[in-house]
Amino acid sequence: MSDNVISLLYAVGNISSSVTLVLLNKRVFSRGFAYPMTLTFFHFVFTIGFFEILYCVGQYHKPKQPLLPVEKFKVAFSGLASIGFMNLSLTYNSVGFYQVTKLVLIPVTMIINVFYGVTTSSKIKFSLAIILLGVGVATVTDVELRMLGFFFGCSAVLSTAMFQIWQGTKQKDFGLSGTQLQAAIAPWQSAQALLVSGLAEAICWSAPAPCGTVLDYFSHYDDPKHWRTLGMVVGTCFLALMVNFTSFGLIGRTGPITFQVVGHAKTCLVLVGGYVLFPAPNQDMQQMYNNIAGVSVAFLGCILYGNVKYSEGQGKDDCLDLVCPGGVIRLLDPAKQQGDSDETTEKTAMVSKA
Repeated sequence: MSDNVISLLYAVGNISSSVTLVLLNKRVFSRGFAYPMTLTFFHFVFTIGFFEILYCVGQYHKPKQPLLPVEKFKVAFSGLASIGFMNLSLTYNSVGFYQVTKLVLIPVTMIINVFYGVTTSSKIKFSLAIILLGVGVATVTDVELRMLGFFFGCSAVLSTAMFQIWQGTKQKDFGLSGTQLQAAIAPWQSAQALLVSGLAEAICWSAPAPCGTVLDYFSHYDDPKHWRTLGMVVGTCFLALMVNFTSFGLIGRTGPITFQVVGHAKTCLVLVGGYVLFPAPNQDMQQMYNNIAGVSVAFLGCILYGNVKYSEGQGKDDCLDLVCPGGVIRLLDPAKQQGDSDETTEKTAMVSKA
């Protein structure tokens, strides 16, 4: 099976598992288990147990060059910080500003990548600009700025960008697969999540006023509703494992920017699903038109990005080379135009000698 097919399978798996996980998480929270950091801790512990079982039955091999403890801590902390700050950003900001922070992830990742010696071609930047334009039109409806929310938003962008970059660089630097890196940082993420959830969700800081901590939730062990909800929690653990597996695999084979493009495609699919499955009875028609136009533009950008990325890897002309005028191609890809000019000069010289 080719690398392109495997990357496509990772992308499809990541999109489907992520969307399902979001829907099931919302269901769990609506049934009273409103403890996101504790749920995150369960996900990490489940990941540790899963890989230990695979190791015992001989289906998982530990890396020959293990990741250093300080590297494990850095990657794990950036991942946990990404989850925490994204949740805080959504809590303290408007939905519009939260979407803006997600849009900023791609240019911030590109800037940080420069320090790792990774450059991005003008054609890729052009396709990314189309994606950002489409997602922005489709999702950003109100942008309300608050200083605390702005801080959380900036922290979410930086931590998420670093986590995704480190997922790719550590796999390459230490010769790890996505599953090996995931297994290596899961214990550190579990410990960090346990500390945060213990401080934020297991202690009642406003005592003697009732808080409804996670310990209070588990004290009602005789309630059948709680057991059904905990069954859903176990389901989220399987889905979270699938999301992490496909995320690490996709980033390791492609890169953080491609992963962001998949994320925006996922956003578009969620929006389309919302239009089809949950149409609002009193929806603003202008906003609906903006959503349809934005999703269409974003999907066009995703298709263009995939075509350019594939063509660059194969050394072939992409769709922009085939349809754009020469002036536009010279602007987007000066190196290619110079190569064509050199080839033409060489052919002319050979004809002259003949």
